Amino acid sequence: MWLKYIASTKKEALLLLRDKAGLAMLFIMPMALVFIMSLLQDSTLKKLEEQNTPVIVINQDTGSFGKSIVEGLETAGFFIVSQQINGKTPSEEDLRQLVNEGKYRVGIIIRPGATEALRQKIKYRIKQQFPEEERKLLDLGAISDTTLPHVDVYFDPVTKSNFKHAVISALRQFSAGVVAEMVFDTYADLLNELVDIQLKQAGGFDEMIDFTQQYATPEKKNLIIPNSTQHNVPAWTIFAMFFIVIPLAGNIIHERESGLSMRLKTIPGSNLAVIMGKTTVYFIVGILQAGFMLLIGMYILPLFGMPMLRIGSGLFAFMIITVSVSLAASGYGILIGTIATTQEQSSIFGSISVVILAAIGGIWVPTFMMSGLMITVSRLSPLNWGLNGYYDIFLRSAGISDILHYVLLLLSFFLGCIFLSYLYNRYKKMKS
Repeated sequence: MWLKYIASTKKEALLLLRDKAGLAMLFIMPMALVFIMSLLQDSTLKKLEEQNTPVIVINQDTGSFGKSIVEGLETAGFFIVSQQINGKTPSEEDLRQLVNEGKYRVGIIIRPGATEALRQKIKYRIKQQFPEEERKLLDLGAISDTTLPHVDVYFDPVTKSNFKHAVISALRQFSAGVVAEMVFDTYADLLNELVDIQLKQAGGFDEMIDFTQQYATPEKKNLIIPNSTQHNVPAWTIFAMFFIVIPLAGNIIHERESGLSMRLKTIPGSNLAVIMGKTTVYFIVGILQAGFMLLIGMYILPLFGMPMLRIGSGLFAFMIITVSVSLAASGYGILIGTIATTQEQSSIFGSISVVILAAIGGIWVPTFMMSGLMITVSRLSPLNWGLNGYYDIFLRSAGISDILHYVLLLLSFFLGCIFLSYLYNRYKKMKS
């Protein structure tokens, strides 16, 4: 069996090396795919990060409320605020039209008298807190239960609901400072009237809590910030490794059609040795593909202004998951080649099945953007197991113990494919 394995491995290697064009495609196309997809997605991410949301504002209020809203939008760092178009204040109809055409993502109209309406509302509610007999002693001026100050917010029709909620939350935050200041002034006036104590305004009430943003990695020295490179290099590496199903399955069918497989069966020993010989050669191809992809992420992509791929401290874990993915891809190729009866069947089914597994596995669209059902379905894809393993290593500085369940899943998938191929070969042999 050992000699049969060696002969099969040598034969597969020679066939692969003689096909210079096919060998080049196995390496050049995946590397080009990684480069192009990383470049495209990096540009998209930079646009989302660097280009703030354009907002047009009509401030019809002359008090502190309208001023606070405008200043909050301008200083937030997320919006590009415009109050004039071609040197003129736009009308409400112009604002709605500009937003509807997509020239501005958000349009805001702050209605006249908003500040005074807010002040009256606060005074009225504070007065209602006192017993009836004490209310007559308070001199808050002429107050009434007015309607709340009104702000109209218009959104571009293509705007998603989560962005709308974010904008409304930001507007509520900007107005909260004005409300707090008015409440303080009102209570200060009441206290001065009742006990003749004049309070001093010690400052605003915003930023009273310190929020610290951090990534939840256990050690700061291993902190790796997610970026387009960290996603695309492992994602398209796995995709390329699984795409060897096409040449591998095609090679098996070619041997069958040419009669070579029958001559190999005449050699003493189990047919499993032939299967493992093929697995070894294409396993090495997968490892080399991953190595080239890694070098591209570390040294080539940064030359074009993209982030450098950082493995972190889990180099050995990276090697383990790469070996597992390569074995799983080789096993899947052998299974397709064993079951398919023609070159057309293997190439069509193999390529489509890999694309489907990639799509549901998070290669094309990250799983966090999927619905709950699709997230559950994605866990069935071996490409998802490999991608999650790389994510844990690159982004969470995971060790072998942290990715062991993904490794076991991939190895189980590989052994299952090899076992099914072996059983199918035995079934065909007994049937013939």
